[in-house]
Amino acid sequence: MPDPHTLSNAGKLPKSQLRRLMRTARRALNANQQRTASRRLCNRLALSADIRQAQHIGIYWPMDGEVDLRLLLERFPDKKFYLPVLPQRPRQKLAFHRWYGEPLSFRNRYGIPEPLSGKTHSQLRAPHFLDVVLLPLVAFDPHGGRLGMGAGLYDRTFAFKHQLPGCGPRLIGTAHQLQCVDRLPVDNWDIPLAMVATDQRLYHCD
Repeated sequence: MPDPHTLSNAGKLPKSQLRRLMRTARRALNANQQRTASRRLCNRLALSADIRQAQHIGIYWPMDGEVDLRLLLERFPDKKFYLPVLPQRPRQKLAFHRWYGEPLSFRNRYGIPEPLSGKTHSQLRAPHFLDVVLLPLVAFDPHGGRLGMGAGLYDRTFAFKHQLPGCGPRLIGTAHQLQCVDRLPVDNWDIPLAMVATDQRLYHCD
């Protein structure tokens, strides 16, 4: 694994290089480290007012060393959780489908498990009607800058927040602490985060 000091100073690298570095670092965490980090992060989120007050929460299926948030379903059985569903081309925005914690057999074009959305539209919730969305990060900085996988799906889905900053869900990034860098470059289409949660602390960005 790269040295933590090297990682924290990697924000000036080209985005493609930074993605490779951070993805390698989080994949290098062993199974016990991953479980511990996920449990600690979920415990921190469970104590936050954002999660405690929310009823409709967007999460994600963990892949590629991402922090696992599925413990939140056990902690909050009274809340409603939603997984993102990739758009069918040419649509370019995510849909969010109600998920009850059941195993998922369908995988999208990136190999990520998804609920099947074709059976009923009653299980779908528009992004602006969610209370909180927990986003996976490849890298972040303490000011709310985020680096994702590069497809731009979350940015396009929540682009309305540029015109209506107080509208829609609170956007909270989640990551291992080692994914924090001093500063990330910000593009004008990037959607800022309200908060970032890691296994070690919460960063309030708004």
